[in-house]
Amino acid sequence: MEKQTRSVRHSTEKTNRAPQTIFDSLLRLRYLFGLLAIVIVVTFNLNGSSIGMWDKYVSQRDDGKETDVLFGKDREVRSDEWLVQTPFYLSQAENDYPVINEDYSLNGQNMIIAYNSPVEDITVIGKPFNWGFFFLGRDRGLSWYWGMKIVGMLLLSFELLMIITRKRKGLSLVGSFALTFAPAVQWWFMQHVGDLIFFTVGLMVAFYHYFYQHDRKGIRTLMMLLVVIFGLGFILVIYPAHQVMLGYLLVFYFVGLLIHFRKKVVWDLLDAVLIVGAIAIIGGIMVHFWLVSKDALMASLETLYPGKRISTGGEFTFGKFFYFLTNWKIPFTDITFSNNSEVAFFYHFFPTVLLASPFVLFGKKNSEQKLLGRILMVFCLFAIFWITVGLPKELAEITLLSYVPASRAFTTFGFAACLLTIWFIAYVWREDVIPTWYKIVLLVVNAGTFAVAIFTSSMINYFSGIEITGIVVLGTLLLGFALFHQRHLFYVSFAALIVASGFFVNPVVEGTGAIFEKTLAKEIQKINNEHPDQLWLSEDELYNFTPTLGVKSFNTVRFYPDMKAWEIIDPDGTYEKYYNRYAHTRAFIAKEDTTFILDRPDMFSVTLNFDDAEKFGIRYVVSKRPLADYNQLNEAQFTQLYGPDNDGYRIFEVDYPANGQIISQQ
Repeated sequence: MEKQTRSVRHSTEKTNRAPQTIFDSLLRLRYLFGLLAIVIVVTFNLNGSSIGMWDKYVSQRDDGKETDVLFGKDREVRSDEWLVQTPFYLSQAENDYPVINEDYSLNGQNMIIAYNSPVEDITVIGKPFNWGFFFLGRDRGLSWYWGMKIVGMLLLSFELLMIITRKRKGLSLVGSFALTFAPAVQWWFMQHVGDLIFFTVGLMVAFYHYFYQHDRKGIRTLMMLLVVIFGLGFILVIYPAHQVMLGYLLVFYFVGLLIHFRKKVVWDLLDAVLIVGAIAIIGGIMVHFWLVSKDALMASLETLYPGKRISTGGEFTFGKFFYFLTNWKIPFTDITFSNNSEVAFFYHFFPTVLLASPFVLFGKKNSEQKLLGRILMVFCLFAIFWITVGLPKELAEITLLSYVPASRAFTTFGFAACLLTIWFIAYVWREDVIPTWYKIVLLVVNAGTFAVAIFTSSMINYFSGIEITGIVVLGTLLLGFALFHQRHLFYVSFAALIVASGFFVNPVVEGTGAIFEKTLAKEIQKINNEHPDQLWLSEDELYNFTPTLGVKSFNTVRFYPDMKAWEIIDPDGTYEKYYNRYAHTRAFIAKEDTTFILDRPDMFSVTLNFDDAEKFGIRYVVSKRPLADYNQLNEAQFTQLYGPDNDGYRIFEVDYPANGQIISQQ
């Protein structure tokens, strides 16, 4: 009987180990799977851009397709992506990736600082997402960007969470998807948040393994190479509203690692070579960047928006700490009190971790296991202090926190709180230190906190009564699964939440036909090829359409103003308050006096009279208006070259009078 029991037990243990062995084998092949995923994305010319939104403005195509979207839907709210950043990238491809893209206004725009656009410059070392453009071309370069960034973030997040969870593989795998497909990352994927979270995770992994595997010289060298790449990338994002707070997180983390490994690491000559070499490379590239970009950088800092804004923190709003409660719904129903991107955060159970701190963070027992938890907790409290209390203006400026609006600090806090939550779950699964009665207290407090956050904030008008009940109950159940070691239930429920919140944010798109297959686009490029280097003005919402096509354009999206251009018609700076900003520039041409209108902090409209249009040298105009009606005034002569198409767009060539006579520029 005993022999039979042992046999059954042995058989059961063998059965239980089998899935784990298969799981381990699959994980060991994760880099191969990642490479395969990138190859598939590039081969099938896929990306996650919402450039299909251009169909709303320019619908007539030459390829017979109605849309390039294969899955999901375009996100109009992500105009920073489909209207600005992706056009920047495509414009660079049309112009062979210059540092100064001459198609943006009269004097061009520095593209190193323009949303990390691909440039043939040494600074591209810090932009691995852009490397594909140089050997794959325009469309598949964009595919590389999306595939490389998603796969790279998944792999790096897994490595970081293996560190944080002390190699708890299942939790690290689910957590890597939670970080990569976090709403905060997906809604801001091509912008600052997506970039900075990627680089921050990469630096955290590289720092740790540099110390942890210090005796392996090859690994040490590889980690320092990653520090150079990710460090450059982090710096060159040039968005201090997120950079500064994430920089503090990296400092907290690095100092904690130094203290932890101080007795285990024996510094040698290779360390000196690697550290000095990394500093020299990063420093040298940054000096180069300064020399080629200082004018653009200073112009950006001198803008009225956002360069002049100063934050002192202290904008406490209790409900905003819990806006992530909306994130499961916003991919399907737009938010009603803000916009989807502004409420997109990371999921976490920070209040629970804080209340459980006496059991999991204090005391000398398992002190080594608590290191990263303590670092993350200290940083979270630091971020909360800035958000809720703030600092005097002078101290805020000294600490650079003046660049960090409290509304942006929520994102970094949420990221750190997410990491802390995953660390906490791994710790309590390993060390069952929280009494059962206190776990029940934590569940009750969590339910109450979620309810109060919803009922005391704008979320109350976004959710139905059933949805509020579901959020409180299911959120508390998810926490209960974690606290009471129901691993499989936790994995399944958390994975479902991740899928709902992050997998449906961005569409799956084939190619860039939403721009380049348009009849209007092809006609613009045809005229531009016949008469290159002429200046175009695009009326209405097409202001960033023409430069995407490789056409020199008067009105575009500018990270900093073309002051030399505006001096032509505004030498005294009378209208500087309108154009001295990061700005979407809408422009029109008319016989009336030139006027400016500030539409919003990052957009203005200018109507140029014929004299000022001539001073700028505007040759072609894209408009829905019948501009040829102006011809009888003998102030400007508009010759229609195209249209109207299905959307009503026309292309006009404009000539200006000289001594009362119209003189053709041909």
